[in-house]
Amino acid sequence: MNRVDRLICQVLPHAFLMALVSGGRLLELQLVRRDRPSRVESVFLGRLERVMPDLDAAFVDIGIGRSGFLRAEDRAGIDDWPPPGAPLLVQVRHDGEGDKGPRLSMDIAVTGRYVVYHPLGAGVGFSRRLEGEAERDRLRRHVEDLFEGGVVMRTAAAGASAELLKADAAPVLERWEQIRRLAFSTQPPADLSARIPGDRDPINRALRDHGASLEEIILDDRTMARSLQDKMDRLGEKLRVRWHNGPMPAFDIDDVSGQIDTALAPRIVLESGVEVLFEPGETLIAVDVDSGSAGGRQGRAPRRAVEVNLEAAPAIAQQLRLRNLAGAVVVDFVTMRSSYDRDKVQAALAEALAEDPVPTQIYGFTRLGHFELTRARRGATLAAQLEALQKADD
Repeated sequence: MNRVDRLICQVLPHAFLMALVSGGRLLELQLVRRDRPSRVESVFLGRLERVMPDLDAAFVDIGIGRSGFLRAEDRAGIDDWPPPGAPLLVQVRHDGEGDKGPRLSMDIAVTGRYVVYHPLGAGVGFSRRLEGEAERDRLRRHVEDLFEGGVVMRTAAAGASAELLKADAAPVLERWEQIRRLAFSTQPPADLSARIPGDRDPINRALRDHGASLEEIILDDRTMARSLQDKMDRLGEKLRVRWHNGPMPAFDIDDVSGQIDTALAPRIVLESGVEVLFEPGETLIAVDVDSGSAGGRQGRAPRRAVEVNLEAAPAIAQQLRLRNLAGAVVVDFVTMRSSYDRDKVQAALAEALAEDPVPTQIYGFTRLGHFELTRARRGATLAAQLEALQKADD
Protein backbone atom coordinates (compact mmCIF):
# COMPACT_ATOMS: atom_id res chain seq x y z
CA MET A 1 0.00 0.00 0.00
CA ASN A 2 1.35 3.42 -0.90
CA ARG A 3 2.21 5.55 2.09
CA VAL A 4 0.50 8.93 2.36
CA ASP A 5 3.33 11.31 3.16
CA ARG A 6 1.75 14.71 3.59
CA LEU A 7 -1.30 16.90 3.40
CA ILE A 8 -0.66 20.29 1.79
CA CYS A 9 -3.28 22.93 2.58
CA GLN A 10 -3.82 26.21 0.78
CA VAL A 11 -6.25 28.87 2.01
CA LEU A 12 -8.01 30.90 -0.69
CA PRO A 13 -10.59 33.70 -0.32
CA HIS A 14 -13.50 31.43 -1.23
CA ALA A 15 -12.19 27.96 -0.46
CA PHE A 16 -9.87 25.74 1.48
CA LEU A 17 -7.84 23.27 -0.61
CA MET A 18 -6.19 20.11 0.68
CA ALA A 19 -3.82 18.07 -1.47
CA LEU A 20 -3.10 14.51 -0.37
CA VAL A 21 0.37 13.57 -1.62
CA SER A 22 2.16 10.20 -1.40
CA GLY A 23 5.77 9.94 -2.48
CA GLY A 24 5.37 13.10 -4.54
CA ARG A 25 2.21 11.81 -6.30
CA LEU A 26 -1.01 13.75 -5.91
CA LEU A 27 -3.71 11.29 -4.86
CA GLU A 28 -6.62 13.58 -4.04
CA LEU A 29 -7.52 17.23 -4.09
CA GLN A 30 -10.25 18.09 -1.61
CA LEU A 31 -11.97 21.42 -2.10
CA VAL A 32 -14.07 22.96 0.67
CA ARG A 33 -16.02 25.98 -0.53
CA ARG A 34 -16.91 28.56 2.09
CA ASP A 35 -20.17 29.47 0.34
CA ARG A 36 -21.22 25.86 -0.31
CA PRO A 37 -19.61 23.41 2.12
CA SER A 38 -20.17 19.72 1.65
CA ARG A 39 -22.73 18.15 3.97
CA VAL A 40 -21.56 14.57 3.41
CA GLU A 41 -21.58 12.65 6.74
CA SER A 42 -23.47 15.49 8.45
CA VAL A 43 -26.33 14.34 10.69
CA PHE A 44 -29.74 16.06 10.63
CA LEU A 45 -32.94 15.65 12.55
CA GLY A 46 -35.34 15.80 9.64
CA ARG A 47 -39.09 15.72 9.21
CA LEU A 48 -40.74 13.21 6.89
CA GLU A 49 -42.56 15.13 4.14
CA ARG A 50 -44.09 12.52 1.86
CA VAL A 51 -43.70 8.87 0.98
CA MET A 52 -43.60 7.57 -2.60
CA PRO A 53 -44.91 3.97 -2.41
CA ASP A 54 -44.10 3.17 -6.04
CA LEU A 55 -40.41 3.92 -5.42
CA ASP A 56 -40.40 2.77 -1.79
CA ALA A 57 -38.71 6.06 -0.98
CA ALA A 58 -39.51 9.34 0.71
CA PHE A 59 -38.63 13.02 0.81
CA VAL A 60 -37.35 14.44 4.09
CA ASP A 61 -37.16 18.10 5.08
CA ILE A 62 -33.77 18.73 6.70
CA GLY A 63 -34.02 22.51 6.73
CA ILE A 64 -31.71 23.44 3.84
CA GLY A 65 -34.32 24.56 1.31
CA ARG A 66 -34.25 21.32 -0.69
CA SER A 67 -35.73 18.05 0.47
CA GLY A 68 -33.45 15.10 0.96
CA PHE A 69 -34.15 11.75 -0.72
CA LEU A 70 -34.38 8.61 1.44
CA ARG A 71 -34.77 5.13 -0.02
CA ALA A 72 -36.07 2.14 1.87
CA GLU A 73 -32.71 0.36 1.73
CA ASP A 74 -31.12 3.41 3.38
CA ARG A 75 -33.24 3.02 6.49
CA ALA A 76 -32.30 1.15 9.64
CA GLY A 77 -34.54 -0.18 12.37
CA ILE A 78 -37.87 0.68 10.67
CA ASP A 79 -40.12 -1.91 8.99
CA ASP A 80 -42.71 0.57 7.72
CA TRP A 81 -42.67 4.24 6.87
CA PRO A 82 -43.73 6.47 9.78
CA PRO A 83 -46.52 9.02 9.17
CA PRO A 84 -45.76 12.35 7.45
CA GLY A 85 -44.42 14.90 9.91
CA ALA A 86 -42.55 12.30 11.96
CA PRO A 87 -38.99 13.19 12.99
CA LEU A 88 -36.22 11.14 11.35
CA LEU A 89 -32.56 11.03 12.29
CA VAL A 90 -30.71 10.97 8.98
CA GLN A 91 -27.21 11.37 7.60
CA VAL A 92 -26.16 12.83 4.25
CA ARG A 93 -24.52 10.23 2.01
CA HIS A 94 -24.21 12.38 -1.12
CA ASP A 95 -24.54 16.12 -1.64
CA GLY A 96 -27.34 17.30 -3.89
CA GLU A 97 -26.56 18.33 -7.45
CA GLY A 98 -28.48 20.88 -9.47
CA ASP A 99 -32.11 20.82 -8.41
CA LYS A 100 -31.72 17.49 -6.64
CA GLY A 101 -31.52 17.38 -2.86
CA PRO A 102 -28.99 15.31 -0.93
CA ARG A 103 -29.16 11.53 -0.69
CA LEU A 104 -29.92 10.48 2.89
CA SER A 105 -29.57 7.40 5.06
CA MET A 106 -30.94 6.43 8.46
CA ASP A 107 -28.01 4.07 9.01
CA ILE A 108 -25.92 6.63 10.91
CA ALA A 109 -22.17 6.07 10.53
CA VAL A 110 -19.68 7.67 12.93
CA THR A 111 -16.19 7.41 11.52
CA GLY A 112 -12.97 7.13 13.46
CA ARG A 113 -9.40 6.48 12.39
CA TYR A 114 -9.74 2.71 12.68
CA VAL A 115 -13.48 2.06 12.84
CA VAL A 116 -16.80 3.12 11.36
CA TYR A 117 -19.46 2.81 14.04
CA HIS A 118 -23.06 2.04 13.06
CA PRO A 119 -25.09 2.47 16.29
CA LEU A 120 -28.22 1.03 14.66
CA GLY A 121 -26.39 -1.89 13.08
CA ALA A 122 -25.04 -5.16 14.43
CA GLY A 123 -21.89 -7.25 14.32
CA VAL A 124 -18.30 -6.58 13.26
CA GLY A 125 -17.47 -6.10 9.59
CA PHE A 126 -14.19 -5.49 7.80
CA SER A 127 -12.81 -3.41 4.96
CA ARG A 128 -12.38 -5.54 1.84
CA ARG A 129 -8.66 -4.67 1.97
CA LEU A 130 -8.28 -5.94 5.53
CA GLU A 131 -7.33 -9.53 4.84
CA GLY A 132 -6.31 -12.49 6.98
CA GLU A 133 -8.66 -14.41 9.25
CA ALA A 134 -6.24 -14.31 12.17
CA GLU A 135 -6.02 -10.51 12.04
CA ARG A 136 -9.77 -10.17 11.63
CA ASP A 137 -10.36 -12.41 14.64
CA ARG A 138 -7.89 -10.37 16.70
CA LEU A 139 -9.57 -7.09 15.81
CA ARG A 140 -13.03 -8.53 16.44
CA ARG A 141 -12.03 -9.58 19.97
CA HIS A 142 -10.72 -6.10 20.74
CA VAL A 143 -13.74 -4.10 19.53
CA GLU A 144 -16.83 -6.21 20.06
CA ASP A 145 -17.02 -5.19 23.73
CA LEU A 146 -16.34 -1.51 23.00
CA PHE A 147 -19.42 -0.83 20.87
CA GLU A 148 -23.13 -1.56 21.14
CA GLY A 149 -24.39 -1.92 17.59
CA GLY A 150 -22.38 -2.50 14.44
CA VAL A 151 -18.82 -1.60 13.62
CA VAL A 152 -16.72 -1.87 10.47
CA MET A 153 -12.96 -2.11 10.81
CA ARG A 154 -11.14 0.19 8.42
CA THR A 155 -8.01 -0.81 6.50
CA ALA A 156 -5.88 1.39 8.76
CA ALA A 157 -6.80 -0.87 11.71
CA ALA A 158 -4.40 -3.57 10.49
CA GLY A 159 -1.86 -4.10 13.23
CA ALA A 160 -3.41 -1.55 15.60
CA SER A 161 -2.98 -2.44 19.26
CA ALA A 162 -5.82 -2.85 21.73
CA GLU A 163 -4.81 0.45 23.33
CA LEU A 164 -4.98 2.32 20.01
CA LEU A 165 -8.35 0.81 19.18
CA LYS A 166 -9.72 1.76 22.59
CA ALA A 167 -8.38 5.31 22.24
CA ASP A 168 -10.01 5.58 18.80
CA ALA A 169 -13.34 4.33 20.13
CA ALA A 170 -13.62 7.05 22.80
CA PRO A 171 -14.20 10.09 20.51
CA VAL A 172 -16.40 8.01 18.19
CA LEU A 173 -18.69 7.02 21.06
CA GLU A 174 -18.68 10.57 22.42
CA ARG A 175 -19.75 11.95 19.04
CA TRP A 176 -22.63 9.46 18.86
CA GLU A 177 -23.68 10.42 22.38
CA GLN A 178 -23.68 14.10 21.38
CA ILE A 179 -25.82 13.30 18.33
CA ARG A 180 -28.20 11.22 20.41
CA ARG A 181 -28.63 13.94 23.07
CA LEU A 182 -29.25 16.61 20.45
CA ALA A 183 -31.79 14.42 18.68
CA PHE A 184 -33.85 14.17 21.87
CA SER A 185 -33.66 17.88 22.70
CA THR A 186 -34.10 19.49 19.26
CA GLN A 187 -37.12 20.27 17.09
CA PRO A 188 -36.88 19.18 13.44
CA PRO A 189 -35.65 20.13 10.99
CA ALA A 190 -32.21 20.80 12.45
CA ASP A 191 -28.56 20.41 11.48
CA LEU A 192 -27.13 18.50 14.43
CA SER A 193 -23.57 18.37 13.11
CA ALA A 194 -23.44 22.16 13.06
CA ARG A 195 -23.94 22.06 16.85
CA ILE A 196 -21.01 19.71 17.50
CA PRO A 197 -17.68 21.59 17.71
CA GLY A 198 -15.22 20.61 14.98
CA ASP A 199 -17.60 18.13 13.35
CA ARG A 200 -17.20 19.67 9.92
CA ASP A 201 -13.59 20.83 10.24
CA PRO A 202 -11.82 19.60 7.07
CA ILE A 203 -8.51 19.10 8.88
CA ASN A 204 -10.20 16.94 11.52
CA ARG A 205 -11.73 14.83 8.76
CA ALA A 206 -8.37 14.48 7.00
CA LEU A 207 -6.70 13.39 10.25
CA ARG A 208 -9.45 10.85 10.82
CA ASP A 209 -9.28 9.48 7.27
CA HIS A 210 -5.51 9.55 6.72
CA GLY A 211 -3.93 10.19 10.11
CA ALA A 212 -2.57 6.66 10.42
CA SER A 213 -0.24 7.23 7.45
CA LEU A 214 0.30 11.00 7.39
CA GLU A 215 3.78 12.21 8.27
CA GLU A 216 3.33 15.93 7.80
CA ILE A 217 0.70 18.63 7.32
CA ILE A 218 1.70 21.86 5.61
CA LEU A 219 -0.54 24.95 5.86
CA ASP A 220 -0.05 28.43 4.44
CA ASP A 221 -2.13 29.96 7.24
CA ARG A 222 -0.06 30.73 10.36
CA THR A 223 -2.98 30.77 12.80
CA MET A 224 -4.32 27.43 11.57
CA ALA A 225 -0.85 25.88 11.70
CA ARG A 226 -0.29 26.99 15.29
CA SER A 227 -3.72 25.80 16.40
CA LEU A 228 -3.20 22.41 14.77
CA GLN A 229 0.27 22.04 16.28
CA ASP A 230 -1.14 22.79 19.73
CA LYS A 231 -3.77 20.10 19.16
CA MET A 232 -1.13 17.55 18.09
CA ASP A 233 0.92 18.36 21.20
CA ARG A 234 -2.10 17.86 23.47
CA LEU A 235 -2.92 14.54 21.88
CA GLY A 236 0.70 13.40 21.92
CA GLU A 237 0.68 12.93 18.14
CA LYS A 238 4.04 12.79 16.35
CA LEU A 239 2.58 14.25 13.16
CA ARG A 240 4.59 17.28 12.01
CA VAL A 241 2.78 20.55 11.34
CA ARG A 242 4.59 23.13 9.24
CA TRP A 243 3.63 26.69 8.38
CA HIS A 244 4.51 27.49 4.78
CA ASN A 245 5.49 31.14 4.54
CA GLY A 246 7.72 31.08 1.47
CA PRO A 247 7.39 33.40 -1.52
CA MET A 248 5.82 30.69 -3.67
CA PRO A 249 2.36 29.15 -3.15
CA ALA A 250 2.10 26.04 -0.97
CA PHE A 251 0.92 24.06 -3.98
CA ASP A 252 4.33 24.49 -5.59
CA ILE A 253 5.49 21.83 -3.12
CA ASP A 254 5.63 18.47 -4.90
CA ASP A 255 4.42 20.35 -7.99
CA VAL A 256 0.83 19.99 -6.83
CA SER A 257 -0.27 22.78 -9.18
CA GLY A 258 1.33 21.04 -12.14
CA GLN A 259 -0.27 17.73 -11.23
CA ILE A 260 -3.68 19.43 -11.00
CA ASP A 261 -3.15 20.87 -14.50
CA THR A 262 -2.32 17.37 -15.74
CA ALA A 263 -5.50 16.01 -14.17
CA LEU A 264 -7.55 18.64 -16.01
CA ALA A 265 -6.08 17.69 -19.38
CA PRO A 266 -7.69 14.93 -21.43
CA ARG A 267 -4.34 13.25 -22.16
CA ILE A 268 -1.48 12.34 -19.85
CA VAL A 269 1.98 11.24 -21.00
CA LEU A 270 3.91 8.80 -18.81
CA GLU A 271 7.68 8.76 -18.38
CA SER A 272 8.28 6.21 -21.15
CA GLY A 273 6.10 8.13 -23.62
CA VAL A 274 3.00 5.98 -23.10
CA GLU A 275 -0.14 8.12 -23.50
CA VAL A 276 -3.46 7.69 -21.71
CA LEU A 277 -6.53 9.55 -22.95
CA PHE A 278 -9.56 10.17 -20.70
CA GLU A 279 -12.89 10.94 -22.36
CA PRO A 280 -15.71 11.36 -19.79
CA GLY A 281 -19.14 11.02 -21.39
CA GLU A 282 -22.71 11.20 -20.18
CA THR A 283 -23.10 7.46 -19.79
CA LEU A 284 -19.54 6.15 -19.46
CA ILE A 285 -15.88 7.12 -19.23
CA ALA A 286 -13.64 5.95 -22.07
CA VAL A 287 -9.93 5.49 -21.35
CA ASP A 288 -7.56 4.79 -24.23
CA VAL A 289 -4.00 3.53 -23.75
CA ASP A 290 -1.56 4.30 -26.56
CA SER A 291 2.10 3.33 -26.68
CA GLY A 292 2.80 6.82 -28.07
CA SER A 293 6.50 7.57 -28.45
CA ALA A 294 7.27 4.37 -26.55
CA GLY A 295 6.29 2.28 -29.58
CA GLY A 296 3.55 1.66 -32.17
CA ARG A 297 -0.11 1.13 -31.32
CA GLN A 298 0.37 -2.63 -31.36
CA GLY A 299 3.85 -2.41 -29.82
CA ARG A 300 6.94 -4.04 -31.33
CA ALA A 301 6.10 -7.38 -29.76
CA PRO A 302 3.57 -8.97 -27.41
CA ARG A 303 5.97 -8.34 -24.52
CA ARG A 304 6.03 -4.63 -25.30
CA ALA A 305 2.21 -4.50 -25.25
CA VAL A 306 1.98 -5.90 -21.73
CA GLU A 307 4.79 -3.61 -20.53
CA VAL A 308 2.89 -0.57 -21.82
CA ASN A 309 -0.33 -1.71 -20.16
CA LEU A 310 1.38 -2.48 -16.86
CA GLU A 311 2.81 1.03 -16.83
CA ALA A 312 -0.58 2.54 -17.65
CA ALA A 313 -2.59 0.59 -15.04
CA PRO A 314 -1.50 2.47 -11.87
CA ALA A 315 -1.72 5.80 -13.71
CA ILE A 316 -5.32 5.04 -14.70
CA ALA A 317 -6.23 4.21 -11.09
CA GLN A 318 -4.56 7.38 -9.83
CA GLN A 319 -6.30 9.61 -12.37
CA LEU A 320 -9.75 8.11 -11.77
CA ARG A 321 -9.33 8.93 -8.08
CA LEU A 322 -7.78 12.35 -8.58
CA ARG A 323 -10.28 13.42 -11.24
CA ASN A 324 -13.09 11.89 -9.14
CA LEU A 325 -14.60 10.19 -12.16
CA ALA A 326 -17.57 7.92 -11.51
CA GLY A 327 -19.83 5.49 -13.29
CA ALA A 328 -19.00 2.93 -15.96
CA VAL A 329 -15.38 2.97 -17.14
CA VAL A 330 -14.18 1.23 -20.31
CA VAL A 331 -10.40 0.95 -20.82
CA ASP A 332 -8.98 0.23 -24.27
CA PHE A 333 -5.57 -1.24 -23.42
CA VAL A 334 -2.97 -2.00 -26.08
CA THR A 335 -4.09 -5.31 -27.58
CA MET A 336 -2.80 -8.44 -25.84
CA ARG A 337 -3.31 -11.91 -27.31
CA SER A 338 -2.29 -13.89 -24.24
CA SER A 339 -4.83 -14.54 -21.48
CA TYR A 340 -1.87 -14.72 -19.08
CA ASP A 341 -0.88 -11.16 -20.03
CA ARG A 342 -4.46 -9.94 -19.67
CA ASP A 343 -4.70 -11.51 -16.21
CA LYS A 344 -1.43 -9.84 -15.24
CA VAL A 345 -2.69 -6.40 -16.32
CA GLN A 346 -6.03 -6.95 -14.59
CA ALA A 347 -4.23 -7.87 -11.34
CA ALA A 348 -2.06 -4.74 -11.59
CA LEU A 349 -5.06 -2.49 -12.12
CA ALA A 350 -6.98 -4.18 -9.28
CA GLU A 351 -4.03 -3.67 -6.94
CA ALA A 352 -3.82 0.01 -7.86
CA LEU A 353 -7.57 0.52 -7.48
CA ALA A 354 -7.41 -1.00 -4.00
CA GLU A 355 -5.72 2.25 -2.85
CA ASP A 356 -8.88 4.18 -3.75
CA PRO A 357 -11.21 4.75 -0.77
CA VAL A 358 -14.17 5.04 -3.17
CA PRO A 359 -15.61 1.59 -3.99
CA THR A 360 -14.84 0.16 -7.43
CA GLN A 361 -16.16 -2.98 -9.10
CA ILE A 362 -14.01 -4.80 -11.66
CA TYR A 363 -15.66 -6.79 -14.46
CA GLY A 364 -12.54 -7.58 -16.49
CA PHE A 365 -11.94 -7.93 -20.21
CA THR A 366 -14.83 -8.27 -22.65
CA ARG A 367 -14.89 -10.41 -25.79
CA LEU A 368 -13.87 -7.35 -27.77
CA GLY A 369 -10.81 -6.89 -25.57
CA HIS A 370 -12.01 -3.87 -23.62
CA PHE A 371 -11.65 -3.71 -19.85
CA GLU A 372 -14.71 -2.74 -17.80
CA LEU A 373 -15.11 -1.44 -14.26
CA THR A 374 -17.34 0.89 -12.29
CA ARG A 375 -16.47 3.52 -9.70
CA ALA A 376 -18.99 4.83 -7.17
CA ARG A 377 -19.98 8.49 -7.26
CA ARG A 378 -18.68 10.73 -4.48
CA GLY A 379 -19.56 14.30 -5.35
CA ALA A 380 -18.64 16.37 -8.38
CA THR A 381 -15.63 15.72 -10.58
CA LEU A 382 -12.42 17.64 -9.95
CA ALA A 383 -12.98 19.67 -13.12
CA ALA A 384 -16.52 20.62 -12.08
CA GLN A 385 -15.39 21.63 -8.58
CA LEU A 386 -12.59 23.85 -9.86
CA GLU A 387 -14.88 25.38 -12.49
CA ALA A 388 -17.43 26.26 -9.80
CA LEU A 389 -14.66 27.74 -7.66
CA GLN A 390 -13.48 29.87 -10.58
CA LYS A 391 -17.00 31.21 -11.09
CA ALA A 392 -17.23 32.06 -7.38
CA ASP A 393 -13.93 33.98 -7.60
CA ASP A 394 -15.20 35.88 -10.65
